[in-house]
Amino acid sequence: MGPPDSLTRVIPAPACPAAGAGGAAILPRMGALSRPVEVRDEPCAIRLALPGERTLLESAFPYRALSRIAHADRRAVDPVYAAHRWWARRPAGVMRGLLLAASLPSDITAEEYWRLFASNLPVLKGLAVHDPFAGGGSALVEAGRLGATPSGSDLDPLAVAIVRHELERPDPKRVAAVAAALLGFLEQRVGHLFAGTRKGWTPLHYFYLYTVRCPGCRVESQLYRNLIIAVTSGKSGAVVRDSAITVFCPECLRVHQMDRLERRELRCCGRVKLTYATFSAQRFRCPACGHRALHRDLQTGMSPRYLLAIEETSPVDRRRIRAASNEDRALLAAASRYVASHMEELDIPEHEFDQTRLDARPRSFGITHPRDLFTARQLALFGHGFRWLRNLGCEEAVHRAVTLALSNALTTNNRLCGYATDYGRLAPLFSIRSYSLPALPVELNPFHPRAGRGTLRRSIEHVVRSCGDHVRRYVWSHKRSMPVTAEFTFTARADASAVQCHSAADDTSGERRGIDLCLFDPPYFDYIAYSELSEFYRAWLGTRTLPGRPLLPGGKDPARSFGRDLAASLSPTLLRLKPGRPLAFTFHSAAPEAWDAIGTALDEAELRVTALWPIRNDGHMGHHTFAGNCEWDIVVVCRRSSECTGWVPQVSVQDWKQGARPLHVSKVDQRCMSLAIGMARGRFGAVYGSGGF
Repeated sequence: MGPPDSLTRVIPAPACPAAGAGGAAILPRMGALSRPVEVRDEPCAIRLALPGERTLLESAFPYRALSRIAHADRRAVDPVYAAHRWWARRPAGVMRGLLLAASLPSDITAEEYWRLFASNLPVLKGLAVHDPFAGGGSALVEAGRLGATPSGSDLDPLAVAIVRHELERPDPKRVAAVAAALLGFLEQRVGHLFAGTRKGWTPLHYFYLYTVRCPGCRVESQLYRNLIIAVTSGKSGAVVRDSAITVFCPECLRVHQMDRLERRELRCCGRVKLTYATFSAQRFRCPACGHRALHRDLQTGMSPRYLLAIEETSPVDRRRIRAASNEDRALLAAASRYVASHMEELDIPEHEFDQTRLDARPRSFGITHPRDLFTARQLALFGHGFRWLRNLGCEEAVHRAVTLALSNALTTNNRLCGYATDYGRLAPLFSIRSYSLPALPVELNPFHPRAGRGTLRRSIEHVVRSCGDHVRRYVWSHKRSMPVTAEFTFTARADASAVQCHSAADDTSGERRGIDLCLFDPPYFDYIAYSELSEFYRAWLGTRTLPGRPLLPGGKDPARSFGRDLAASLSPTLLRLKPGRPLAFTFHSAAPEAWDAIGTALDEAELRVTALWPIRNDGHMGHHTFAGNCEWDIVVVCRRSSECTGWVPQVSVQDWKQGARPLHVSKVDQRCMSLAIGMARGRFGAVYGSGGF
């Protein structure tokens, strides 16, 4: 195998400021299971696994404890990952645990593993970690935090910009100053298009109804799922209003306040149930003739919208919802005139959405251009903002950070935003359910000074916090056998240029230093194409075109084509992976053909499976939860076939589930686990001389 390149060494403890010294303001609120523990680091000797040596990830990976940490972390926000929206970002704690287990020898004690997990020590200093599908960047960021040298690639320029920011965070004070200048400029240019404060009340949300024309009788009517605008639910974190429920009349469109939640009907232009709807089960039913139609029949996305109501806040953050006035509607007309007369000053994307899409939306709604997803006020806002940024001269890292702040504001300032009626806040449906069209779309006042999810001020705050070093995370407590919160100071910075924008198969950096560990999360076989989602952002960022073809199933044999393309994507990485070093990835699917594709990829790449573990990676909440969701990933650990001997282990779903605290695993996850084991059967291998796991 050649001379060892990982030896026992003494790692000094880094300087760690006292908790709250300049970092308390950026710590997220967490439902901690205990008080935060202080991370104390002392110099210690750490032995990393040698080339060809069996690792902890291949012997006794603590997947149960890490899964509980992942579950606890689902409501924790690590500021560095909040700079910009990304889909299916793997939990940072899981990635940290995988990196450590893949780098430490199999004989390390559990106590030592968890001590290193909870420390600020540069445990992996001197190792090179690579991710050929960088995505949201959690594998590379955690590698950098552990002292390794991270590198990676992604086909999507948005992903590359996000990861580069996460790895090379600029001075937060400098970012805050430039972002404040941008905010001031935008408020001066387009702030007048959003109704200003009057009589002490400031607009926050604007509620609309689509007016659609029935394909049958050609009569126009409003589209809605029910008559409810908002309720005072009493849930933790929900808005408290003076009225119990706010509704509208479907005939005259007047807004009504009701004092009791148990009210079942509205009395205005007659008596009508609050659950009355013209849109249900994904279909519109014409109130005039009863004809039923889909969004594609109605072309709902381009239908006129009627401004129904406005939610306002008082100086003491009380809330009320009032009917929209003619003055409010006049501002909408003024915004349209403003955009038409200032086109030369605005950077507004002009291209069409790609027609060769896996998801027919939003084109099936009648929306053919990215600009159609925004109101005139939003077009003026972002058109001025991105023009200002393109003319801004400043450090590259600062420019990138402020650009991400404005780009992330697109998530909550578009026509695909709905309203969580029971919590009283905007729901960015686009970022959760792909191009989903809400029946009651909501527009946000981006300049609201205090309240509001997704305002410009909030987006800027997220990016500024992402530049900091302090964070609270969950770690494992041996004494209590449960996750507890710990405060970290992660000061490491990495070379952002080490993350390149190209497909993994086109990696030509063979002359670079070798890779000690490859950890990645490849595109899933039967899920949303993230490249189609990111086109929403890339249209504004000027990076619409991808430098290659996304890894997606296709052709007459989708499983085989996906598997062969995945193998081709791994080929450059395997050329750089040092001898005797492992490669690991996470994957899930309840579809047999998806695991057939993984088997094809391993065969084509000449890899053997040296370990297989379940790990809870998607602790779904709210809109993410639905029947059939996989909440468990499978960690597939591999080595080159030439470095392994054949082996038939005894592994089953029941083995994974049973224990002192049996794992709760849904039927769909059990199916995923069974398929993974079936895929690996016949492909298992053990490191020479190490035995099985």
